Amino acid sequence: MRIGKWRYLAPAAALVLMASACASDDGDGQDGQEEAEALPASDLNPADRDDLQDGGDFVLALSEYEDQHNLAHVQGNKADVRRVIGAAMPSASVFDDEGGYENDPDYVLDYGVSDDGLEVWYELNPDAEWSNGEPVTWEDYEANAITRSGQRDGDFELGSTVGYERIESVEQGDDEFSFTLQLSEPFGEWPTFFNELYPAESMEDDEAFDEDYYRDLPLTAGPFGDAEFDEVAERITLHKNEDWWGDEPKLDRIIFDAMDSDAMAGAFDNGEIDAFYLGYDAAAYQRLQDQEGDGAYFTRAVNHGHRFINLNGSSPRLEDQRVRQAVALSIDREVMAEVALGSVDWPITGEVNRLLRSSQHGYQDNSGELGGVDIERAEELLDEAGWTLDGDDTVRTNEDGDELTIDYIVSEGLEIAQDEGEITQEMLGEVGIDVQIQQVPANALFTEYITPGNFEMAAFVLTGQHPFHSTTKGNYGGPLDEEGEDWGNNNSQYSTPEINDLFDEMAEETDEDRYAEIANEIDATLWDEVVTIPLYERPGFWVQDENLHNFGEFGLASAWTYEDIGWAAEGE
Repeated sequence: MRIGKWRYLAPAAALVLMASACASDDGDGQDGQEEAEALPASDLNPADRDDLQDGGDFVLALSEYEDQHNLAHVQGNKADVRRVIGAAMPSASVFDDEGGYENDPDYVLDYGVSDDGLEVWYELNPDAEWSNGEPVTWEDYEANAITRSGQRDGDFELGSTVGYERIESVEQGDDEFSFTLQLSEPFGEWPTFFNELYPAESMEDDEAFDEDYYRDLPLTAGPFGDAEFDEVAERITLHKNEDWWGDEPKLDRIIFDAMDSDAMAGAFDNGEIDAFYLGYDAAAYQRLQDQEGDGAYFTRAVNHGHRFINLNGSSPRLEDQRVRQAVALSIDREVMAEVALGSVDWPITGEVNRLLRSSQHGYQDNSGELGGVDIERAEELLDEAGWTLDGDDTVRTNEDGDELTIDYIVSEGLEIAQDEGEITQEMLGEVGIDVQIQQVPANALFTEYITPGNFEMAAFVLTGQHPFHSTTKGNYGGPLDEEGEDWGNNNSQYSTPEINDLFDEMAEETDEDRYAEIANEIDATLWDEVVTIPLYERPGFWVQDENLHNFGEFGLASAWTYEDIGWAAEGE
């Protein structure tokens, strides 16, 4: 089924149009998927460092002014936080746009794993130092490993322990710049260890873990640092690190300016920001599309994220798998993709894999019947679950007279989220599910609602940190404690032993074919449980000043190379 572009229609009118189009199939969905798979791995408006000027500021828009900048903290696991931290903190590995990896020589001169997979050794760069002048040593890595493994006493609000829980000990090598991890079981994704590193003193105490990087970056060790947090203007400014031991940064400052997503196009048009993530903002695209090639550069590449509807499996109304499956069968994902992508000149496809991007080995769609629309089956499942429609009622009730009402949380500052909520409300209303939409401030969406589980349904994006996937267990596995109360980064607050076991099996697999097979088994199982409802791969669609280089969509890479970002020299 394909429909026309009804992005500006009210949801009810859009659904009428959708229904009238269901009888035909012009094959555009397959064409859209082929277009998506043909997208390049990255698009960074590249330029040689020698062709860039020395100095200048770069103002990048963020969608939220985040508080917690400890990425290991459950409240710090945000894409906007990672964009700031990537410029200022160490990382053991660098990943390329197609999924390859190597040690980051600015921090790790060499590393490797033993044949049996039980030892991972590191040789550190002795030139690496924190902003207080102290060297980055094996003790910093040890502190991060022990805390993130969950072994340390104290109330550490960890987002995930995946991989780290296999670390039995950290042993110093010949000096303070070498060490070896001793593992209880092989971890095939060991290059993901220390994807971000914090100083030992901020990882050894639960109070410091919570507070040191809250609205502050007290110690840094990247090409940029000396952070300034302006809570009034909601800006974070990072300055060039004059003591940086790697390639000298081309920029003087990077300024992260938080604002509502709907305000970014205007800010760019007015010269207030130099780049922002456009994504599926139709109004922004319409406003700026004439500037492409005439002052603005539009990136088009594979993005390492996907948008989905999250279902809170701990909710009494959604704890029954049959109800969750009925919700999935009532939502037309192709329509959702059309709403988001139809007006921004992007390949339209409802195909998406929770783990594998379309550019990765083994990618396939595993949605099966639950990825389509089947109203009759949805109604049967709801009846079986004890939620019935009586007489002329429009909302289903159970034997206690409770109505099947689901709270749907949307961000005030994101128009696409509000559209998705209203369309979902109409779609689920067709099967007797009442959806109540609650708008909340953008900066409270995760801290007050999603992360603590104060929601039933919400749509947002999950972005990858690197090309490996077993660490995604943090988003779909758990719980992290024996009591079943600590779900870490798993916002659905639901999982199964099968899901956890498959993630553990994948973590040890080194054969790429079997690895992809397990990833698809996990995705298929997540579909059956309807932990989330994937909508589409997020577009790698950034808008930036055309004179800004080595910035844009980096695909499966873990971050930008911040020291290479810069402005074209005059005459270039």
